[in-house]
Amino acid sequence: MDYYVKKQETSRETGTREEPFSTIRQAAEIAAPGDTVWIGEGVYREWVRPQRGRIVYRNLPGERAVVSGAEPVSGWIACGENVWKASLSNAVLQDYNPYADEIFGDWYDSFGQVHHTGEIFLDSQALYEVPDLDHIRQPADRRNWFAEVSEQETTFWIYLPEGDPNEHQMEASVRPFCFFPEKEGLDYITVSGLTLENAATQWAPPTAFQPGIIGPNWSKGWIIENCVVRNAKCAGISLGKRREARDNIWSYDPKKSGTQTYTEIVFENLKRDWSKAHVGSHIVRNNEIYGCGQTGIVGCMGGAFSVISGNHIHDVNNRLEFGGAEMAGIKLHAGIDVQIVNNLIHDCNMALWLDWEAQGARVSRNAFFANREQDMMLEVCHGPLTVDNNLFLSGCNVLNVSQGVAYVHNLFAGENKMFQEPNRFTMYHFPHDTFVHGLMVIYGGDDKILGNVYLGEAAGNAVYNGYPDQNSKQDTPENGMPASFANNPLPVRIQDNLYFGGAKPYAGETGAAEYADLAAEFQVRCEDGRWFLETNLPAYAFDKRLPLAATETLGQSFQAEASYENPDGTAFSIDHDFTGAVRGETAIPGPFAALVSRIPLNP
Repeated sequence: MDYYVKKQETSRETGTREEPFSTIRQAAEIAAPGDTVWIGEGVYREWVRPQRGRIVYRNLPGERAVVSGAEPVSGWIACGENVWKASLSNAVLQDYNPYADEIFGDWYDSFGQVHHTGEIFLDSQALYEVPDLDHIRQPADRRNWFAEVSEQETTFWIYLPEGDPNEHQMEASVRPFCFFPEKEGLDYITVSGLTLENAATQWAPPTAFQPGIIGPNWSKGWIIENCVVRNAKCAGISLGKRREARDNIWSYDPKKSGTQTYTEIVFENLKRDWSKAHVGSHIVRNNEIYGCGQTGIVGCMGGAFSVISGNHIHDVNNRLEFGGAEMAGIKLHAGIDVQIVNNLIHDCNMALWLDWEAQGARVSRNAFFANREQDMMLEVCHGPLTVDNNLFLSGCNVLNVSQGVAYVHNLFAGENKMFQEPNRFTMYHFPHDTFVHGLMVIYGGDDKILGNVYLGEAAGNAVYNGYPDQNSKQDTPENGMPASFANNPLPVRIQDNLYFGGAKPYAGETGAAEYADLAAEFQVRCEDGRWFLETNLPAYAFDKRLPLAATETLGQSFQAEASYENPDGTAFSIDHDFTGAVRGETAIPGPFAALVSRIPLNP
């Protein structure tokens, strides 16, 4: 059955096309599995709380439906030079006041200032919170806000170096979610074509409930597609951890390390049916995600077995108001078998961060550029993890604190960093399963680095010098203790890579080709919302041809003793390039089957 929602006044609201509901909530309360809810033009200031699974929520074709976590704030009164004041009744805030709710949680860093989950927006642009009224004009060129909560109302002060707020759309975020069920286990919901914005989301660490503007709340098989998700105080899309009694226990009682706390939470959830049968396997595709303070997409355990593809993620955590260890365009813990494919991620503090147990994951055909800290961090994962056909174009490309990673046919234009982690025992799993196979520290190594292209003096694989190559005999430490093993990094297989403009190969590499005097260049341009890579690489003859990397040739990761393969256990061949073009029986190094000087980057 189809239900209709429209922002218009009708004498009756039955949910038909002729008599549509005026709120999405009305449709969500009665829609049954198999139904579709069609949402028309308008701004719906509500928290949509689905009641049942297997329902589609979709915008009417050609109509812009906005679900907002904010309310308008009007009647601004001048109270000083470029300072304005207005109030909002606490009745509007109901049972949640984000201006009294401080951001808090494991691995959160306030940078010495109290921050609240609320936010003030001027024409959909977030202002900056300041600690008190004395700082309202600091710095003088920034738009700031401060809030004070009393029994009856919440009062806002804003500093605008220019303009009158009464001439703009001023909003205050008042709801913690836009589209998020209160109950777990509402499976197979589709949300398509909506704009979801301006929610007062709380910090989302891996050891606590992870809220977001939109999320499945520990369910299975959601599709979030063709949406705009923007302006979360912390997280945009949450594929994350469920709510539990011990949430943020490390912050409340840090008698155990954060590593141990997280490990215990994983085992607790295994006892509570964390498995492919019950959670994960979501599809997040073709969305634009931006303006989020912590992360565009966050997940811990609940995002396993998911596909994240075709998204444009930008301007996440780039205001640096607060910090912590959970901040990136995409930040996933336990991303088992997650496929991150064909996304455009730029102008973030960090673009992609796969933390713990990204076993069986694949990062393929993504474009990363203009990210401040690094394009990708791989932290304490034991492999197998495949990274192929990506463009890494920021100053720092990869921070590798993992092992068992296959890097194949990528373009690296910046620095790659790497180190071991001998002090944390982290989990690895049986293939394509949540069940834990064992725990071990990160020795480092066990990486396969084949057919990549490196540009510039900062790039290359010299960071692996001192690691044994694949033909070396691995010595077993005499005492057999984990710390002793960690002092003996695993052999690496590095071959057939191209190095331009001073990029340095691995000392034990076979088949390397160096072009130290050739300055391969690139530039990223934006034209009418479309991004392009322009490069002079086609000017150089790529004579080297390589056999296609495949499951059979990549072998297994050392620790998990698992193959580089598809999530369903079938073999793969890396036979498509960055653009999706099919390679022949052999391939040139780098992410392109054929070199051209101008390549579109948008999915």
